[in-house]
Amino acid sequence: MLIEARDLAATRAAIGVLPTRGRRLHFNNEVDAQKRILLASIAELPVRAFVVVCHRRHGITEFIAREACLAALVSEVQSQRVDRLVLESRQDDREDARIISKLRQPEPPLVFEHRTARREAMLGIADGITWAAGAGAHWQALIEPLVQRVIELRP
Repeated sequence: MLIEARDLAATRAAIGVLPTRGRRLHFNNEVDAQKRILLASIAELPVRAFVVVCHRRHGITEFIAREACLAALVSEVQSQRVDRLVLESRQDDREDARIISKLRQPEPPLVFEHRTARREAMLGIADGITWAAGAGAHWQALIEPLVQRVIELRP
């Protein structure tokens, strides 16, 4: 998910008032009717997205798939001259950092960091977009206005 720096504060405020079942926006915690409302709200925000989909075949581990996805992600954000990449923190943050450091080009500069979803509300938007992208055609249609490109990988 991409957003201009000038839109961050207003978008964070808009996310803060979305009706969610938990303390943060996380699509696995929501019922379908609520997901529709949330996705419609997200579609109104000043964001755009590209989605990286990895089709894993036999013998391709989660780690190989994640590295392929991170490679595509870094390439795409650098091609769009994005200067900051925020990823949701998980147990393999150091491995992500190693991969990104290895793959990113010196120019344009790219700073990256991991944050928890509780610390960065914007990650809830990315969660919704990626959830919808993988949930079938009906859900994909709800995010279609935001998605500029789908990058399909077959490592």
